[in-house]
Amino acid sequence: MKKDRKVWAALDPTRRPSKRQKDLADIARLLETYPGLREHIPTEVLDRLV
Repeated sequence: MKKDRKVWAALDPTRRPSKRQKDLADIARLLETYPGLREHIPTEVLDRLV
């Protein structure tokens, strides 16, 4: 599922910071469309979302 790849990418410390920011923005957009996904997103990712 795309959500899983985005979460992995957002947490990958070897990825460029600008790419991780883009991944977080993509996750935020997914959560706006599918709020039920929030329970499947790790807390450390949710904490980084604005």
